[in-house]
Amino acid sequence: MPWALLEGLQRLVPCDLEVNYQHHELRASRTLLIHSVEPGPRRIDPAGPAPSAPEDPFWQYWWHGPCSWPQRSGDLRRVVDTGDFLATERDRLADPICEVLPELRAAMIMSLPAAPGEARRVVLMRHSGSFSERDRQIATLLRPHLQEIWLDAERRRAGVPALTPREWELLALAANGLSYAAIAEQLVISVGTVRKHMEHVRERLGVHSIAAAVAVAMPHAPAHLWRPG
Repeated sequence: MPWALLEGLQRLVPCDLEVNYQHHELRASRTLLIHSVEPGPRRIDPAGPAPSAPEDPFWQYWWHGPCSWPQRSGDLRRVVDTGDFLATERDRLADPICEVLPELRAAMIMSLPAAPGEARRVVLMRHSGSFSERDRQIATLLRPHLQEIWLDAERRRAGVPALTPREWELLALAANGLSYAAIAEQLVISVGTVRKHMEHVRERLGVHSIAAAVAVAMPHAPAHLWRPG
């Protein structure tokens, strides 16, 4: 996650603990990457991957608390505020996460697309005070833009050449198992046009089949082509 994004979020929604990016492998109960910006802003060097730690209290708590709500519900678009689940200070103190992260009083989770069995998110964390509805509205408005910037950064990092919106659309339909004829019918274009676009996609990606193009490019597809999961 670009440092500038985390620093920008810290300015827009100030957090006296930190704003961080997290990437977790859920099935292995381990953190693949986490890096943070504290007030100042002060950058905390990225850490990870960590070893599998299913006995860690954090992972024992994961599937029972607000932190996994996006994965359990399948809703990656909603910005989750822990205050939705822990309405009072008594609720917070009674929650197991209080023992794991005693300094944490409030958190907002902005989920990002991830491979099955993984979770990627930006988390805003406060020690003093809760988040307001205005804070959540700001985060909700920013999340789609944050997601697109992150996906673009991931595409560049992975060396995926830039595709046009039409090429992404065609590739996504092919990834869903549609034939050239079915794609042409759905988009009201000729089969020849579909074939020409697909040839261009293969050339740009340096592969010889659409299946290979899907494997290379779709993990980095624009946000609107991702299925929540």
